[in-house]
Amino acid sequence: MMRLTCTILLLGALAAGCGKPPAEESFAKAEAAEVRAVRSVDTVKSSESARTLFHPVIGDFSKVIEDHPGHVLAEVALFRIATIRNNYTHEIPEALDAYRKYVELYPEGNQAPVSMFLIGYLYNNELHNLDSAAAAYRRFLAKYPDHEMALSAQFELNTLGKPPDDLLPKAGK
Repeated sequence: MMRLTCTILLLGALAAGCGKPPAEESFAKAEAAEVRAVRSVDTVKSSESARTLFHPVIGDFSKVIEDHPGHVLAEVALFRIATIRNNYTHEIPEALDAYRKYVELYPEGNQAPVSMFLIGYLYNNELHNLDSAAAAYRRFLAKYPDHEMALSAQFELNTLGKPPDDLLPKAGK
């Protein structure tokens, strides 16, 4: 009886593990869907159509994260989700959430500096929330003072709320 119970438990554990494709396979599926969506995005006429086109891609990348949370491809998938929401579906609050989650889960990740900078950038240029933008740029500069984007972050911080005309040199001077 004990042997039968152990066998059943072992088979159940094996079956549960076999239900999920490997991370590489799931990521490749998501990446292929992203490539198809990017090729088609110029043909859509509205933001809603772009969302319809890219939401399955986001779902595929989300599945990689859900099924393989500790895998290096989960990190890449999360950044791709943030980028898609920012660049293609223009879902700025959702992009911000994904960039913040990336920084939280992968503070030493390859895209952590870019994610931190983009949080400030989106608050400033898309949501016009100057307080949140300033806080994000300050966090970026505190953590990455020597990063290649530090000058841009400092410029953004110094020019928050200023109209573009005030930033250009005046003619005749």
